[in-house]
Amino acid sequence: MYQYLPIPEQLYSPDLGPYHSFGIVAIKVCDGEEQQKAFASDVSTDRDFVAGLAARCTAAQLDPIHLKDIVLDSIGR
Repeated sequence: MYQYLPIPEQLYSPDLGPYHSFGIVAIKVCDGEEQQKAFASDVSTDRDFVAGLAARCTAAQLDPIHLKDIVLDSIGR
């Protein structure tokens, strides 16, 4: 089973300086052990948006190889 979670990040941009953002981590839970399978950094500064996207990925049991494509589609890139 895959679980997708929003992860708070402290990032830096030369144009913006330091800023807060959220990424999404994909974790596979197997035999009580968690393994990180994928990570998408700097998805959005909107925590609710990232949490909702992570919840939808978990509900659909998205394969982690598609995480970056789903993120790009969700933010309109």
